[in-house]
Amino acid sequence: MLKTILFRKCLTFGVALLVIWTIVVPSINGRLQEKNSVRNDSTYQTHNPLSNQSILDSRYIYNLSKALSNIIFTEYNESAGELAKGRFFGTKGEHKAAEILYENMTELGLYTKLEQIQNIKKFLKPKLSQLTHKIEILEYGLKINNETVADFHIAPSKNGPRCDPGNLDYNFSYKGLKIYEKPKFLLPWRIKHLLSEKEDFVFIEQSKAFNPDLRPLFMKILSKFIDPMRKPMMFGLKILKRNPDQERLFRFFPHCKGIISYDFNMNTYNQGCAGASIPIIYINGTIGKKILDDLEHATVDFYINQCYNDSVVSYNVIGQLNGTNPNKTVIIDCLYDSWWTQGTADAAIGMAMVLGVAKYFVDNNIKPKYNLKFIGFAGEEIGLRGAKYYEASHPDENIIYVVDLNQICFWQDGPRLTLNVICNKLSFMSEIWKVVEKTDYKEITKDTADIKPLWMPTGAPSDDQVFVKRPRCKTVCFLKDTGWLYHHRDGLNHLEGDVMKYFDWDDVNATGEIVLNVTKYLAVDNQ
Repeated sequence: MLKTILFRKCLTFGVALLVIWTIVVPSINGRLQEKNSVRNDSTYQTHNPLSNQSILDSRYIYNLSKALSNIIFTEYNESAGELAKGRFFGTKGEHKAAEILYENMTELGLYTKLEQIQNIKKFLKPKLSQLTHKIEILEYGLKINNETVADFHIAPSKNGPRCDPGNLDYNFSYKGLKIYEKPKFLLPWRIKHLLSEKEDFVFIEQSKAFNPDLRPLFMKILSKFIDPMRKPMMFGLKILKRNPDQERLFRFFPHCKGIISYDFNMNTYNQGCAGASIPIIYINGTIGKKILDDLEHATVDFYINQCYNDSVVSYNVIGQLNGTNPNKTVIIDCLYDSWWTQGTADAAIGMAMVLGVAKYFVDNNIKPKYNLKFIGFAGEEIGLRGAKYYEASHPDENIIYVVDLNQICFWQDGPRLTLNVICNKLSFMSEIWKVVEKTDYKEITKDTADIKPLWMPTGAPSDDQVFVKRPRCKTVCFLKDTGWLYHHRDGLNHLEGDVMKYFDWDDVNATGEIVLNVTKYLAVDNQ
């Protein structure tokens, strides 16, 4: 009884905090956007949209973005059966990307080095959080109704087979499995036929990841007042939302051998899972619809040969421009790994822009006040591995600012996107937003996207959150989101999804100008 009373009080308190967060923080963000612009002087670079000129070398950014995106084509021989793994953590594609970045940094005249990621004591538990460990996919295959599927992805099992959950070296192989729709509710009278199923089968469901049509009603209502990226708010909503963990769900169904996740896009499939309780088979919406049209007679064959790799080789790539005060460091960074895609927006463009800013400093002979480190972090998609290693292995470095780039500078025909300028400190957000306002982002991008500041004390969902633990470190992250339909998507032989055709020249000019001005403000002009 006492526990029940305490739980109710805690829940009431949590909801009250959520309401306060909903009302107060958006009003702060709104006031920031309504403030008068700061002085218009020559300190900052400004773009004339009528001149069709960019402040950064946008052609350089395009070419480097293309080189990183094309790795999925140039480094893998799919015709010989090789899996094209893009720039995924520890693959030869990621190694090629590190080589490209190293060469470009060196050509710019930066003090460049490759820093290999090593295990660090505080990351030894749990097993899969160790910085040089991952589940390796050696090979896989898929047939639907006895027809071979070309465009798909299978996420490995982090628990191994049910009979031996400690074994991650395993070859899953099944033929002729039945397919059932995954139950939304575990009500006995609705799932009794599944509980009594004696033959192996798989579930099928539509992908929930970044699916704008599957957001719960209360989330759609709350999103009118609060931002879905605000992490403390999201923590409160997760308490209220009933969402059974996959691992617990499948304990009810010992004969379930996997789950088919079909995309809401017709020509792409999702990949965003490095290991689930059982294998997850990702397919596009066209194949998913075909299965559901005749679910009673549909069957699936699939196999995945996986192993546990405890010695992954991966590198952070670091190019340094020395400042007049070597005792302080400003980092401008981006992830350079990707899922098994071209990984253009997430985040070849951002990585190329980091080097574009470095090129501007070198071309214009700008001497920063502080050491300026241009860093490509590895392994972001599998748990911020590169950033975690760097932060932990440089404990004595006085990092005062981090300018983090993530998914930026792409277009889509779907929901309107927003460039979020995310800071870890409220006063710093106000300071940075004054610099951002120097650029008319909406005019340069022809009013195709919005821009707004966000305060996230624990950092953005990006590499910058690793550094917010340092009490004197201020971080700003640039991340375009709020409805990107191709996040972690691939399709049509790597020609659809997160690919180069969505490179947005206008957005590169606008965002590049903002990032340059912020970097100059922090590393050159700010007193």
